[in-house]
Amino acid sequence: MLAEALLYARARLAGQHDHYGHLAEQVAIWARHRRQRQAWAEHLTRARALCLMAAEACTRRRTALVLGAGVLLDVPLERLSALFTRVVLADMAFLPGTMRLAKRLGNVELVTADLSGCLDTLPDAQALAARTPAPTPNLSLGLPGLDFVHSANLLSQLPLHAVAALHKQGLGPPACEDDIEAFAASLVAAHLSALHALPCPASLVADTCERTLADDETLHSEIDLLYGVPLPFQGKTWTWRLAPRGEISPSLHTQRLVLGAPNIRAASTPPTGGPHA
Repeated sequence: MLAEALLYARARLAGQHDHYGHLAEQVAIWARHRRQRQAWAEHLTRARALCLMAAEACTRRRTALVLGAGVLLDVPLERLSALFTRVVLADMAFLPGTMRLAKRLGNVELVTADLSGCLDTLPDAQALAARTPAPTPNLSLGLPGLDFVHSANLLSQLPLHAVAALHKQGLGPPACEDDIEAFAASLVAAHLSALHALPCPASLVADTCERTLADDETLHSEIDLLYGVPLPFQGKTWTWRLAPRGEISPSLHTQRLVLGAPNIRAASTPPTGGPHA
């Protein structure tokens, strides 16, 4: 806990803000990875390899953009820096280690951006009840010479802070909960649509489902992390051992199903909305 508190304080002193809890979340991920380095190793190796494979397939290599760069655990930043003239990392906050590495590499820039495009303009109860969908963000961020975009385990995370903020505003159970989940689904669909709209190849790694199991592998619970929105493409799949037994519960372990797509343009049509639309 002390290491986490010190890291958080260093990030704040370096100018990082935490209006919606993104910085605290990154510190928590950093700390959990320290505890579960071995359990996470295969997932992170697969995620980095898929991103690199997609990047190496680009015929032009001016600017690469990583959406949801986070703690860089699943991003092969040094390899991307060697491949592209310019690499831009976009997220709501950055830890000191990320800032140091970007500075050392020289051609890496950090951009603080709300990749959901709506945290400062969340719907009120009336708009939620009307099932007004989230706007489709411009994920190119206005960058010139954009030749590659990677969505780094961001898809399932986008609704979390919006849902938390809506609950904090008093919009929540029982009356509004279905409406909030519909808005969360529209955030997922909006991100997929925005990736399809990019003027360059885009790859994606996303966790899609969380399962908690007993020691005998009996299913204890299952959560659809994408709020029912189907992914309109196929890709590589694997299991992320997120929380081995003892991390959260002495008798349960949690894993996530992950899908990686090196080029989402394999989809026949862009998504138009979730099941609640």
